[in-house]
Amino acid sequence: MLTSEYPPRIGGVATLVAELTHAVRSLGHEVTVLAPAKPVGADPESGVIRYSPRLRAQPFSDWLLGVWCRRWLARNPCDLLHVHGLRPLRAALSTGLPVVFTNHTSGFLQTVALGGRRLRRLGALISRCSHVIAPSEELVAAAREAGYEGSATYVPNGVDAARFHPSAERGLRAAWGIPEGARVVVLARRLVPKNGVMDAARALAETTPDVHFVFAGDGPEKEGMARVIAEAGVQSRAHFIGGVPNPQMPDVYHAADFCLLPSHMEATSIAGLEAMACGRALVGTLVGGIPALIDEGVTGLLVPPRDPATLALAVNRLASDSALCARMGAAARARVEREFSWERIAEQTTRVYGETLSRHFRIAP
Repeated sequence: MLTSEYPPRIGGVATLVAELTHAVRSLGHEVTVLAPAKPVGADPESGVIRYSPRLRAQPFSDWLLGVWCRRWLARNPCDLLHVHGLRPLRAALSTGLPVVFTNHTSGFLQTVALGGRRLRRLGALISRCSHVIAPSEELVAAAREAGYEGSATYVPNGVDAARFHPSAERGLRAAWGIPEGARVVVLARRLVPKNGVMDAARALAETTPDVHFVFAGDGPEKEGMARVIAEAGVQSRAHFIGGVPNPQMPDVYHAADFCLLPSHMEATSIAGLEAMACGRALVGTLVGGIPALIDEGVTGLLVPPRDPATLALAVNRLASDSALCARMGAAARARVEREFSWERIAEQTTRVYGETLSRHFRIAP
């Protein structure tokens, strides 16, 4: 696994690589993670090798990382590289090994939407991959639009349904200063434009007075969100708790009545899956992979993107109907158990590995 992000960095790609690595190992395969340099003081991890090219600017960083990978692989032969994120892809392709590329990010969608020379360069790059995996059908289609004609597979993200489980524990509410009897809505996202967090900030003013929003994440939109919330006079119902390490997230979801995914672009949201595994209904937007998670009226509610008023209406509907919220949460948990366990995702992913190696080496999978 060659990745641009890995824990203790907080984010969906980092979580996915760590969880997928564990699940693939549990199927009997040998996996090494090649990840960016860890923060000072972080504990060493078995099976994780850290790289740190000295020059960050491209194309120099691509060249340096390629040299580093080829030297490491000469001493530690592997059958295949699974690359997560565009940044290390060019280096991986220089190794001569078959490359499976997981196209995670909405930045890919933005490049496709812009078209032109950048899109042609992107298409030429991913066309050198042996196989493309995408965590939404939209991202599979985006790879095709970029000119990729090779093998591609939709494989959703997954969740650890043992660690993320339903609980009636609400201990964090008191720590956040939320009054007893309030309805708590958690938005666990990086506070960046594509995640629709400003829409959530604007929606808060249109929700009923007993609704409190908890923003678990950090990012450049925080200041603007706080300003919008203050101007609306609802700052007492907004709680910014910052970035939360993934091992602590179950307690955050347990404190929620339901959760929000107000994204403008999204794959199969890991935050959404974690909330569902904790038995929490979702209010999400009709974009990307979110409709693949939310069965409208069964596991949650779907609303148009960039529409704070409609988002607020959906929040008010769930906040006013505890029985409906509980039914949707139970259905969300059941769907996770059926479709989104990491074991299931690892089985689909290793099937891609076998097909890729079969084509590359012309052997039976």
